[in-house]
Amino acid sequence: MEQESNYLKSEQELRDKQDELYNKSFESINQKGQSSGHKNLLELMTSEATILTAIHRIKANKGSRTAGSDHKLMKPDILQKDYPKVVQLVQENFRNYRPEPIKRKYIPKPNSKELRPLGIPSIIDRVIQECVRLIIEPILEAQFFQHSYGFRPMRDSSSMALVRTTDIVHITGHYWIIEGDISKFFDCVNHTILIKKLWNMGIRDRRVLMIIKAMLKAGIMDELKENPIGTPQGGIISPLLANAYLHAFDQWVTREWENKKTSYPYAQKSKQFERLRKTTRLKETYLVRYADDWVLITNSKRNAEKWKYKITKYLKERLKLTLSEEKTLITDIRRRPIKFLGFEIKAIKGKAKNGHILVSKPNQQRLKEKVNEIHKTIKKIKKATRKDDLIHWINLINSKIRGLIQYYECTTKVNVYMGKYVDKLHYAAYLKLRKHGGYKIPAKRVDNLRSAHEKYETKIPMVEYNELKIGVTRLDFCRWKKPKNKSPKETPYTKLGRQIYMNRTNKKPIKVRADELLSLNWSKIIKIGHKGKLYNFEYFMNRAYAFNRDKGRCRVCGELLQGDDVHIHHVNPKLPIEEVNRVPNLASLHEHCHQMIHSSKDYSMVGKVIWEKVLGFREKLGLT
Repeated sequence: MEQESNYLKSEQELRDKQDELYNKSFESINQKGQSSGHKNLLELMTSEATILTAIHRIKANKGSRTAGSDHKLMKPDILQKDYPKVVQLVQENFRNYRPEPIKRKYIPKPNSKELRPLGIPSIIDRVIQECVRLIIEPILEAQFFQHSYGFRPMRDSSSMALVRTTDIVHITGHYWIIEGDISKFFDCVNHTILIKKLWNMGIRDRRVLMIIKAMLKAGIMDELKENPIGTPQGGIISPLLANAYLHAFDQWVTREWENKKTSYPYAQKSKQFERLRKTTRLKETYLVRYADDWVLITNSKRNAEKWKYKITKYLKERLKLTLSEEKTLITDIRRRPIKFLGFEIKAIKGKAKNGHILVSKPNQQRLKEKVNEIHKTIKKIKKATRKDDLIHWINLINSKIRGLIQYYECTTKVNVYMGKYVDKLHYAAYLKLRKHGGYKIPAKRVDNLRSAHEKYETKIPMVEYNELKIGVTRLDFCRWKKPKNKSPKETPYTKLGRQIYMNRTNKKPIKVRADELLSLNWSKIIKIGHKGKLYNFEYFMNRAYAFNRDKGRCRVCGELLQGDDVHIHHVNPKLPIEEVNRVPNLASLHEHCHQMIHSSKDYSMVGKVIWEKVLGFREKLGLT
């Protein structure tokens, strides 16, 4: 099945190939107006480097601890198995792909009494979905509309959609907005239409399209043998496929104004829009989409009504989707706010160019639900019977409070509306901690969340633990924070795009996995007999990440490691199997340094610093 030219040998080759696929797709769209075809994609998906990356990504996700219909889990059924056998298992499943039925799970919908169905695939199906996603995402990303934000790398942020919406209203002075709602979108995706759209977007490997079709048709455990329509929420690849499905909608709307093709190329969009206003009767409109939630901003009620009619017809005829008549609203935001992604946006009279200023605030119902969830978590503190259990609950509560603040800090009225619920949470936390010897002190004096607390004298409840003061934070420790503008060129699949992301977020890019280790001393490991439970898939995956953490240097002598002189040592090989191969328990060493650790000889002649490190490793092995 493998074609040597398309077989990826390392994560660096995978990343280079992703960049190449993105660039080819992007250039083709810009030069020819259509995507070029990409074939031989299956070979890329079944490469060892792709499989390793897919498993590592899934392992890092909380969902890896949830079993699918086959009751298998990531740790015992993948990570603790033999490395070559896991790779072979994934490749064989690709060759004869028949997905397991998905497991149904229902979760509450925000602002609704209804439940949202999630479809949980089996672990092996999740791995295969991630392998497919890793290869087709760059091809599709190069074509997606620059102002669709949901479930996309480097732009999966509701605050970006909020800022784009408010910026458009502020710049244009247009206050009529359609709040779009597609009825049961994920449940109504037509498989035939989706596969055709993937083909038209450049996925021209028929084997891959058949695998995706099989994923879509996977049955539901104890309900359906085969699923004739829809893409299950909960599948790794579902959000990407959903964006591909709605890409045609984005194109259809934006070609009428935002991306209108003109005979004369304009360097600035503002100049083009100015010309279109003067010379055409086009209905000026701007689209902002986040997954299946979207808003359309236009200049009059009449235009909004025309667009709503056109969109209803387009979705029904072209995509077999229904626009909810009840939930799709036409709103003049000077009179009442729109509700979008948990935010409320309204224009009020003020000293601005257009006579109105925009204010945003958390959606009251959504915020109240989240606060009630945190309140329930605070009540669970009573379950803590030991001090370390208590600290766990405090950390969990703080993470939920800070998460809520970070979600809503992009709204202009965040401190006002968060302040309404402060007393409820603060008093509940104080009562619970008081039973464990807790009391109140100024927030700036606690030892946890220092960056969030350092400016506040307000007292918060806390407990003492190992000579540290651990406090429960407050919901009103927040200020409005305008997100930085999103550059259309920001993407994980170009050098420039990664640099722009790094400049915006101050986050360094993730290091490429040192896959040379896997190839250079795999045969040597087999030769010296390192087999068995200790040297499982997780070991072979994590030793490359341990090498990166150690910056390619020996943990004993500090010198650079090269070629087959690299050994990865278990600091404490007696740990349980689920802990022994985690990155913190692995150390990169030279072969001779490794031998010194496992020897009982005196090597003090190598120098005090090196000898002390050798003794330190011996102590953890119980050899001293």
